[in-house]
Amino acid sequence: MSVKLGRWWDQLRVRQKVWTVVLVLSLPLIAALAVHVTLIQRLLEVQQLSEQTFQARGQIRILQRLAVDVTSAFRGYLLTQQDEFLKPMEEAELKMGPTLARTIELVENVPGLATDIRGVSKRLSEILESKRALIQQARSGQMKDVMVYVRSGKGIALSDTIRQDLQAVEGKLVHRLRELDENETRLARQAFWGLLLAVGGGLALGLFSAGVLARSITTPLTLLHSSVVRLGGEAPQAEPVALPIRSSDEIGQLARAYEEMAGRIRRHILELEAINTIGNEINTIGPDGLDGLLWRITDRAVEMLQVDVCFVMLRDEKMGCWIVEAASGEWHDKLYKSVMLWEEFPVSVCAFETGQPAFEAGLRNDLRPAVVRRNLMGESILSIPLLSRDAPFGVLVLMQERKIRQEDWNLRLAKGFAGEAAIAISNARLYEAAQQKRKGLEVRLKQLEHLAETLAHDMKAPGERMEGLAALLLAKYGGKLDQEAKRVLALIQENGRILTERIETILEVVRVGSRHEAIEAVDPSLVIGDVLKSMAGELEARKVRVHVARELPMVPCHRAYLRQIFDNLISNAVKFSQSRPDPEIRIEARTKGDRVHFSVIDNGCGIPPQHRTRVFEPFFRTSASSAKGTGIGLTIVKRIVELYGGEVWIESSESPGTTVTFTLPVLGDLSPLRPRSIEAGQTAPPDARERHG
Repeated sequence: MSVKLGRWWDQLRVRQKVWTVVLVLSLPLIAALAVHVTLIQRLLEVQQLSEQTFQARGQIRILQRLAVDVTSAFRGYLLTQQDEFLKPMEEAELKMGPTLARTIELVENVPGLATDIRGVSKRLSEILESKRALIQQARSGQMKDVMVYVRSGKGIALSDTIRQDLQAVEGKLVHRLRELDENETRLARQAFWGLLLAVGGGLALGLFSAGVLARSITTPLTLLHSSVVRLGGEAPQAEPVALPIRSSDEIGQLARAYEEMAGRIRRHILELEAINTIGNEINTIGPDGLDGLLWRITDRAVEMLQVDVCFVMLRDEKMGCWIVEAASGEWHDKLYKSVMLWEEFPVSVCAFETGQPAFEAGLRNDLRPAVVRRNLMGESILSIPLLSRDAPFGVLVLMQERKIRQEDWNLRLAKGFAGEAAIAISNARLYEAAQQKRKGLEVRLKQLEHLAETLAHDMKAPGERMEGLAALLLAKYGGKLDQEAKRVLALIQENGRILTERIETILEVVRVGSRHEAIEAVDPSLVIGDVLKSMAGELEARKVRVHVARELPMVPCHRAYLRQIFDNLISNAVKFSQSRPDPEIRIEARTKGDRVHFSVIDNGCGIPPQHRTRVFEPFFRTSASSAKGTGIGLTIVKRIVELYGGEVWIESSESPGTTVTFTLPVLGDLSPLRPRSIEAGQTAPPDARERHG
């Protein structure tokens, strides 16, 4: 029975299982709730009856007091003959009617009590009538008759009867109150234990339902979740482990779908790892270059795709044919660089033109002479286009000796391998083309450098001779020449000197970047110290104050080039600050990411905004500049900074002066931190300054 029930349960859908559990859980709870509500209603009814009975008892006591008030008022009147003593009786008469009506209303549903109350009401009416008649006789002077009635004891007997009747009614009410209290206690106890039983039963059913749902829903979902986690973290296997979920509901269907998906994912992962491994191998360009790469592609394709023959054919656009660039095994020597007719491989033509793999089986059934050579290689063929930027440039041909169906080819793996092969071939072709171009550019660059140096030397010699001949003429024939001739010779001498200096500066710019030494970790503080030491005399003469930042990070560069940068920038700052009475130069550095920004700041005449870009051009000089120089210093700085991938620019500033900033790669904070404050005339080397860790 339990087995059949389990099978029936497993065949239910998730929604049906949930509704079944809800019904199993709800019906007993609803029944328990209905019983509890019934008990509560009965308990409320008993409490209401008890309250009514208690109120009726209170009304009986009021009637007792009213009866006493009537008797006491009558006696007081007889004794004093004063109407003042009749007020309690009059008030009692007014209250008696409503009190009796309220009492009868409260005990209406109690058998016997209503009749008793009506009897008491009748007797109270009789005693009131008799008391009023006696009072009327007394007022009319018939006191003798009144006294006769009083002495007869009828009034006292009637009063005692009324009192006894009221006590009897009160006794019945007290007895009824006890019964109601007992019923109330019993119902309250039943409601409590019923509620406790309902809660316990609900908890038990809830635990049972939770267990059923956990076994049917939660546990399978947990198994699925753990399987997904393992799928993402474990080493891929050929076949996934089946999940222990046998239900045919949505979760069971999900488990079957997951098992199928996990199997596909594992197979895909294995294929991708194989493709990645093969891709890393075939993408390595060795000394054998493109030819060796193509040969490795064909051999690895045979191993990975389990085919008999593989070869790579590239399209020759000039001849309109195929060229076999590589083949696997013994076919490489037979087919290498062979020319294949375009129509000899119609499947490859289809793959090439459509950009999609193409398949054909039963090749040897085609007896055309044009395809005899192809049929020697195999019975079935799969051609996959080799694409570069979505444009085909060749095909990867896979062949089998036996006749196989299209679905027996691992097309996904073959396409992945062909994609890796296409990338490797494209990269190898680009690499070889780049190598050839680089070699040509290197040869051309050496020729241009040699030509530049040759032209510079050829131009430098006439300039030096022109300067020397002009100086010789002035020295030898200066006394015989007039002033105009002397001026012309001096001008020729000056132009010769300028021409020689220009050629020297051109050579200096050309030589930037010609160093082949390895870069080193350079401390800018030491380089700046060397520059300031060499310029100590000039700085002292012009009373220039130089402030260098305390923290200068190490930079990877050539020490001589960094010295040339700071030498040019500090020299420019000194030249363009000479008009100031208090010339001052500050050198700062700040690190931003992987770059350090050096700034050389002066308080000189500054550079107009429209010239802040052109000052880095060779031989450019601002019209406002009166300082001497070749105009090549900032050009050299720019060439050196760009050699290390940096930038140099003139920063905008509202304050007077110029701020030249350049960037270099930062090596890290390897240099010790030192105080830097160098006044004019201080030429102590950096090593002698105080160091701070």
